[in-house]
Amino acid sequence: MSSIFSGLNTAISGLATAQTAVSTTSHNISNAENSNFTRQRVNFETNQTIAIGNTTVGTGANVQSITRIHNEFIYTRYQQSSERVAYSTALESNLKEIASYFPDLEGVGLKNDLDNYFRSWANLSTDPSSVAQKSVLVSSAQNLVNNIRASYDKVTNIQASLNSEIGTSIDEVNKIIKDIAKLTGEISATETNGNNANDLRDHRDSLETTLTKLTGAEFVHGNESDTGGVVSLAEAQGLYSVIIGGVAVVSGNNYHPLKLDNKNSADGSYSIKYQNKDGSFIDMSQIINKGKIGALLELRGNKFDENGTIANGLIPDFKDNLNSFVNGVIVHTNSIYSESASNYMRSNPLKEAVNSDNAIEKLGVLAGNFNIIVYDKNGTETSKRVVSINENSTFGEIMDQLQKSYDDNGDGSLLNDFASQFKVYTSNDRLIIEAKNPDLGYKFGIEDNETQFAGQIGLNRFFDGKDASNISINKELVQKPHRISAHKEPLDGNNGIADSMFKLQTENLNFYSDTRGNYKDTVFGVYNDFVTDIAGKSEAISSRKETIEVQYKSIEEQLNNISKVSIDSELASLMKYQTAYSASGKVVSTIDKMIDTLLGLKQ
Repeated sequence: MSSIFSGLNTAISGLATAQTAVSTTSHNISNAENSNFTRQRVNFETNQTIAIGNTTVGTGANVQSITRIHNEFIYTRYQQSSERVAYSTALESNLKEIASYFPDLEGVGLKNDLDNYFRSWANLSTDPSSVAQKSVLVSSAQNLVNNIRASYDKVTNIQASLNSEIGTSIDEVNKIIKDIAKLTGEISATETNGNNANDLRDHRDSLETTLTKLTGAEFVHGNESDTGGVVSLAEAQGLYSVIIGGVAVVSGNNYHPLKLDNKNSADGSYSIKYQNKDGSFIDMSQIINKGKIGALLELRGNKFDENGTIANGLIPDFKDNLNSFVNGVIVHTNSIYSESASNYMRSNPLKEAVNSDNAIEKLGVLAGNFNIIVYDKNGTETSKRVVSINENSTFGEIMDQLQKSYDDNGDGSLLNDFASQFKVYTSNDRLIIEAKNPDLGYKFGIEDNETQFAGQIGLNRFFDGKDASNISINKELVQKPHRISAHKEPLDGNNGIADSMFKLQTENLNFYSDTRGNYKDTVFGVYNDFVTDIAGKSEAISSRKETIEVQYKSIEEQLNNISKVSIDSELASLMKYQTAYSASGKVVSTIDKMIDTLLGLKQ
């Protein structure tokens, strides 16, 4: 039978539920500016009724649960969109920086340096004996060389900084998965005891989002949703998982850190490893292709060759294309410069070439032929020796053609032929050609027919080095500009070399790169393609990033409308619960008066 005291208990339940609702609303309002907080809602349920005669009487309400207003589907879309923003942002910022080193505007950058360099050769061709013009040529060439190396070093420094950033980011990943595993254990323990772990789940969600931005991680769990609010069986059994590239790095409250390894790297670049239970390793560098780290790996490269050198990546490709351009300038410049008549030429190191080595593979020369032109002391051509190179030619066979004595000009005499006046030999891994008797005044030049022989091995070179990392001007010419040869034939006023150097900029030349193989283009054509490639990739990712950010903001707004705190809405709820609390208090006061009345009747 219902009593007046049961009515008091009913009113007290109203006070308790209203108080919990006020506390929850206060918690929401306090976290209104917390971007990682999910709005919470109190769910009420009716207490069991009491039978009185032929009817039943309610006994109030109690708090069934306090749930987060969380939609897992929308939140997953938000995480995925966050990953795409992080990926595109990392790509865009680095590509824009690289593009700034190679402006494609006239009058600035390496293009301007190239213009000045070729113009200096043109000016020298008008006055081939001018020491002043030769000094200007050295100055413009030095400026070109310095800026090429500076630009290459800047790109290399970006690559090195990306590697450091990869290391730092993996350390952050390991800390996050450790914290996630710990939180998963705490969530499980809290909810097993019948308490809510809403704030712990918010914390884990924020770590998940950060991890997604870094790696594009995926998660197997049953986060509470406004459509259900029930923890999944898998998570209830401790099977919550964090998966990166198909590999589970968190299972329940256990985690498996990623490892950084650069022991076999030629330049200290990190590879990312995951160790299996059997001790074997999975190379995660080639698996992680999303998020910030995925972008960093795409830029830096994620594969290593047998020598421990990065074998792919946007920046290595840019460096390869820059090296292709610079190597072409070096080789073709030196090929032309070797035409200048001289009585002594000395090559770069020949990579310890032996007679049996294939010349094309060892020296980088091409099939074809080149001519050695011999001049007497009056500058008159006396003979021409043709040296042929085919796909099977060995270094020894080329040396035989250079050293052999025979009648080059067919005049029946060997006295004015190449081998009679010049000796060819190797010393300290260098090819040397020098006059047997310099006093006779014989000189020679090397005319190339696309073998690039003199240019590749650096006979009578203008430029030293092989690529953008080490290009320089022949030190002797820097120290003594007057020794620069503007002539081809050894005659006063001859400008054959200077004129050919100026025309070099418009000729279709052979180039080689790892990404394109052998190809033909002009010097400016190769440079323009290189610059356009960088600018095009930078503009493309910027355009894509704009689209991604629009999608991200739309999903973020949708998520905020569901899960984030609205102060206006919470104030309205606060007033509602305050009124409910006051009303329940009024019921208590009324029942208290009823009890007083009852006690008065007894007296």
